[in-house]
Amino acid sequence: MEKNSIRIKGKEYRLDKFGFLDSPDQWDEDFAEGIARKLGIYDGLTEEHWKFIRYLRAKFLDEETVPLVVHACAENKLRLNRLMALFPTGYFRGACKIAGISFAFMAATNMWITYENIVPVEAERKAEEERKAEKELKAEEERKAEEKRKVEEEYKVTMLGFLEDFAGWSERFAHYVTRDWNLPEGLTERHWIVIRFLRDFYVTTRTIPTIYETCKTNNVSLEEFGKLFPRGYRRGACRAAGLPFLA
Repeated sequence: MEKNSIRIKGKEYRLDKFGFLDSPDQWDEDFAEGIARKLGIYDGLTEEHWKFIRYLRAKFLDEETVPLVVHACAENKLRLNRLMALFPTGYFRGACKIAGISFAFMAATNMWITYENIVPVEAERKAEEERKAEKELKAEEERKAEEKRKVEEEYKVTMLGFLEDFAGWSERFAHYVTRDWNLPEGLTERHWIVIRFLRDFYVTTRTIPTIYETCKTNNVSLEEFGKLFPRGYRRGACRAAGLPFLA
């Protein structure tokens, strides 16, 4: 299927970059029904829809024109709010699109229509990008929530997210703790040097060293430490190392 095309009931229809029929002579009732569903008319086209669509096609085919929306409403005894109820995406991007009138024809007939349509279409494109980004964000949040659920099933943690059982720690837990730190290279050897030191120190003394001891012993400056563990000493490094909150 071509990039700018749509398939309805096994038939392919060419579209322009704005989603209108690229060649108006492709139009048939199957296209109208199919595109209408994509434009929010989910229950199908009613006789009231078809009356207005036939009117537009007659204007297009017989008079080679596209009437202004106010004239179209007046000639069909429709209030504008009723037209919007029938065609949720509007007159040009709804009714005219369903009627198979090409964007090129509308632009050639009334130059202002070009502006009138490009702006909403561009806005629609941006809105679609925002919806896509929102959907991806939601999927990422769901993925993180599922990962959190699995980790909490595997590791018993406190309300603050600290590991309850020091012996139950694994490197996977450290990766889980640091997952949202936005570390460019993830956990590097410099991180692991600090994490292993903290664990070894706790095994030996059952206490937590000060940040100054940790930095001095491992030849890490406070500035570097802040970059390695952006969440801080206790809630960052110590938590990733599986140390208890109080020790």
